[in-house]
Amino acid sequence: MRVLRIAHSSLTPALRQRERAVVRCYPDVDLEVITTPRWREAEMEVEVAPDDLFPVRTARSYFSKHIQVFAYDPRPIIQALRRHRPHVVDLSHEPYSIAGAEVLTLCKWFAPKVPIVMQTNQNILHNYPPPFNWLEQRAFRRVAAMYACSETVVEVLRAKGFDKPAPIIPFGVNTEAFRPRTASQWRSHQPLTIGFVGRMLPGKGLNVLAEALEKLRADGWQILAVGDGPEREGFEQRLRTANLRERAEFTGAVNFALVPEYFHQMDLLVIPTETTKRIREQFGRVIVEAMASGVPVIGSTCGAIPEVIGDAGLVFPEGNASALATAMRQMLSDQSLRERLSIAGQARVERYSWERVAEKTYDLYQQVIGTRTEAIRDPRVELAA
Repeated sequence: MRVLRIAHSSLTPALRQRERAVVRCYPDVDLEVITTPRWREAEMEVEVAPDDLFPVRTARSYFSKHIQVFAYDPRPIIQALRRHRPHVVDLSHEPYSIAGAEVLTLCKWFAPKVPIVMQTNQNILHNYPPPFNWLEQRAFRRVAAMYACSETVVEVLRAKGFDKPAPIIPFGVNTEAFRPRTASQWRSHQPLTIGFVGRMLPGKGLNVLAEALEKLRADGWQILAVGDGPEREGFEQRLRTANLRERAEFTGAVNFALVPEYFHQMDLLVIPTETTKRIREQFGRVIVEAMASGVPVIGSTCGAIPEVIGDAGLVFPEGNASALATAMRQMLSDQSLRERLSIAGQARVERYSWERVAEKTYDLYQQVIGTRTEAIRDPRVELAA
């Protein structure tokens, strides 16, 4: 099975865990990846790196650095369609995006019989203006299937009239990299550490977290904030005003490879995201990373957070600082609760291993190719110009 995966952020092996898992688990998959030479991920500029499991080609981005508005240099994509002759194209772009529309057009011209699956993460119901609404409906007509990271994404697809297969294939976690800390890594005689991991953007709930921490002034705790963004300064200033700044450690933007070690310094993780016009938590990868690391989780009701947490953490109404403070105090004061949720999280995260994600991805490839079996098996059929 020849697969062409086009994903703007599949820049390094660490960011290609989905693709690597598919190739490791299914040797019959002949995969080729097209990505950009560089992209800004988690407030850091990331350069493309080769992979030891499959070829990685690059296509420069043009016109914009916005994920939905940029376009690829079409030549590497055309060359890949002609050279690799894929049985399926796996496109990691939203259906209303310029890059998505471009790739669909190139496939129409150079691989018209090849089924396309599109990975989508949009879980806010927007009615886009022209031409984006036209591009979206065109994508719905052209692709064989969409796959979503959570149920909230599927709900939006169905609300917009997409009636083809739309399985949930979540983001995964590397359970070898993210593991519970060992006995030697446990810290004693220190305040428990509340963790926040992610981009510090509007809607990520840092104002709610700051207010909740103010309510816990009399309790013993410290906070470790991993990440960076425009909301960091305001968050720091609020802690400073409340005379809590000395309890906080800020790492700034960090390389993804360092994140597992930071989880070993946390006793609980908080995801306080709030719904805005532009943000509704689509999945919450830090949730499954925390679970794999044995760190209990407290999350808001925003988007897919309750779906991912399940019964392996505490959930509070988004925007409610008092409820968050209550949940944090409960977690901080009850060691047996932390231990129980840690065990539950480690059990639940098995469904989010990259091996399980690879299984679901491979099943989808088989499903869409199944309708094209005769064309693929017959070498006389031209799949690409």
